[in-house]
Amino acid sequence: MKTSVKFSAIAILVVLFGRMEANAQDGLYFGGSIGPSFINKKIADIDMDDVKIDGKDMAYKIYAGYKLPAFLALEGGYRNLGRVSDALSEHNSSGWDLNAKANLSLGPVQFFGKAGAFFNNVKVTFQDPLHPEINENNTKFMFGFGAGLNIERLGLRAEWESLDISKGSNVSMLTAGITYRLAGGN
Repeated sequence: MKTSVKFSAIAILVVLFGRMEANAQDGLYFGGSIGPSFINKKIADIDMDDVKIDGKDMAYKIYAGYKLPAFLALEGGYRNLGRVSDALSEHNSSGWDLNAKANLSLGPVQFFGKAGAFFNNVKVTFQDPLHPEINENNTKFMFGFGAGLNIERLGLRAEWESLDISKGSNVSMLTAGITYRLAGGN
């Protein structure tokens, strides 16, 4: 009988400690990340021949989010995917995103996945002055996953994201960054 009382007491303490830890991580957070973006885009040149832009550049993003009391969070921010150029053209893309983020916290370590919308502007400038500049605004799907380490209010995180920026385009980001959480609440 004493064993079951000890087991029950330990189980209650684990649940209470886990709930207190979860409450401490609820609330508003913000941060920034930097890393390479990988851009693959197919476009048509002035002769309507397919041209493929393939390259990478440094990208960055700033974001803010709100972690709900459960395992979910809402997150949004601004990102610049960098500039990729070749002998024929230069490709630049940036925009805003909004997504839902699912979190799994194991103590200070956090794993997450997210999906949402990317509201982007794609600008392609050609070296040939006869070819018109392409300037598109799109709303496309994005998703990603990552992991982080939370220490008090600071967090370190690494993530990979895939962004659909326009027809025939594939862009991904691999970033590392810092997150700051404001005081949590109940």
